[in-house]
Amino acid sequence: MSRKKIITIVVILVLISVLIFYFFIFKKTKTEFEGESFITGESETIEKLSLIGNISNINVEDSFLMVKPINEDREVKVFISATTKLIKLEAPFSPDAPPPPGTQFVPEKKEITIYGFREGDNVLIMANQDITGKEEIDNVSLVQISI
Repeated sequence: MSRKKIITIVVILVLISVLIFYFFIFKKTKTEFEGESFITGESETIEKLSLIGNISNINVEDSFLMVKPINEDREVKVFISATTKLIKLEAPFSPDAPPPPGTQFVPEKKEITIYGFREGDNVLIMANQDITGKEEIDNVSLVQISI
């Protein structure tokens, strides 16, 4: 073999070794420390900006909803302000006559008022700040009723 071919083969083997090391060793080490800063080793703060749950009570006078988050045994008071967008997603068909299986559809978005909510509705709450562990949420940007 010529010297040029040997050098080419050695370079290719080194590149393959580096790639194997990176994907199998380095990536594995990085995922083991998920949730910690890779550089400092300190915990990273993860902000929770949304909540999914069921409406358990509606107070129209004081503009708030009581929402029971899914899989939790607590309730959260969600204040509705003048800037909160209230949306209801509606299917383009009747629940009594659903479309055939496999049919794709796009739900229709309708803006509603607090009077459009019912106890038991599934809702998505979007906040402008971290809501982790809060019992009251007052900086709400969106409340959406799910289908």
